[in-house]
Amino acid sequence: MKTGDTGLNLIKAYEGLRMTAHYTPSEEWSIGYGHSATARHGMSVTEGDAMRLLQEDVKPIEQVISENVRAPLNQNEHDALVSLIFNIGEENFKRSTVLRKLNAGDKLGAAEAIEKWTKAKIDGELVTLDGLVRRRAAEKSLFLMPTDSSVVVPTSDVTPAPECDGNIISEAELKATPVVEFENVRDNALTELSQEEMGRRARALFAATQSLTGDPGKMIVSKAEEREDIGVTVGAALAGILALALTLMGAALMFGLQWPNIANAIGLGPERLAFLVDTLPIWMAAIGAAISYFLLYVLVKRAARHDLKRVRAREIARVKAGI
Repeated sequence: MKTGDTGLNLIKAYEGLRMTAHYTPSEEWSIGYGHSATARHGMSVTEGDAMRLLQEDVKPIEQVISENVRAPLNQNEHDALVSLIFNIGEENFKRSTVLRKLNAGDKLGAAEAIEKWTKAKIDGELVTLDGLVRRRAAEKSLFLMPTDSSVVVPTSDVTPAPECDGNIISEAELKATPVVEFENVRDNALTELSQEEMGRRARALFAATQSLTGDPGKMIVSKAEEREDIGVTVGAALAGILALALTLMGAALMFGLQWPNIANAIGLGPERLAFLVDTLPIWMAAIGAAISYFLLYVLVKRAARHDLKRVRAREIARVKAGI
């Protein structure tokens, strides 16, 4: 049986694609989708090369399954085993509970055994790795998935027994369990605090007191509110700049009409003044519209901030009243 696209995609998803060779914690070079047989320092591949190497790497795994698994397998079971062996190695699989359960005809037991391979040695210590837990769960799910595209679900007439969870807490124990372990609270209260910790707690208490008793308008604002404040400031500044530009245009016309000599001295000759007079309605309409927009923007944002202050004031009043 050949490995299908589902199995190859599962391996690709958890191995990841590396275009250049890297040195793994297993003290060997790896490239592409976990290929190590011919990987060496400085080697690089394309995505197509990595796919071809992966297809070559699964061929001996397919041979291992053919020679060692005596139980009949469907495509999903086969592909899940390929992904498992790709990760744990051929020798580990041959000695594994997964193979023993399969050959004994216990496929459910084999699926459960797949989830045992979740630990690896890190700095000489055997630890459970999140990535291996996720990969084993995906392989087990594929192993148990039917190949006829139908979804197998338990009937509503049969529900799992409480004994499935060996550590399940009875309802009586759950109700008897206190929400707060006061013994732990008292023990922590008797712990001597460092000067640094006492300082941090004092600053936090002061900040909380200020927020509850101070002016709500001076409370610390969120990042979104800070951005709104910046937008209001920019809008007001732009409206001011446009108003200044309109004022300068009026001043230029006034100088040209009342003091032509001064206007010529500062570069406002008759030609420029004539152009300014001809286009004055357009300039006034455009600048007036822009100023109106920016002022409206500022007023809307300020109104929103005022409503927020009133909401916060009501919340503080509730806290003070003990509601």
